[in-house]
Amino acid sequence: MQDKTINNALLELRKQMIRANENNMGVDFVEALLQMRCVHMPAVLPAKRKDAARRGHMSVMILDALSSGPKPLRAIAAHVALRRPEIDDRAAYTRTTQALDKLKRRGHVVQDFGPDGCLWKLF
Repeated sequence: MQDKTINNALLELRKQMIRANENNMGVDFVEALLQMRCVHMPAVLPAKRKDAARRGHMSVMILDALSSGPKPLRAIAAHVALRRPEIDDRAAYTRTTQALDKLKRRGHVVQDFGPDGCLWKLF
């Protein structure tokens, strides 16, 4: 086995142990091995949040909501909130706004300012 592979395996083991154990039992031994091998040990970031959206998931939900016709931002956010029950309504509204801005820059959706107010529709 190559040294790089062993080092990466030890770093991954250390990360899993730190995230899984509150008392960090056994981490000392893995860190001692890494020190003997002169490997830099970066800080371990917390695990990714469970409510984090998958790549492109918000865009798919928004395009699905707009497939039946133009809708105001609040209606699109409500559509998202129904499909993502782990996030609250405020987070759904914020994420919908951000995703709509990205879709607008890419040319997938447009804002239509009419007598009914601002509606979002597919381009």
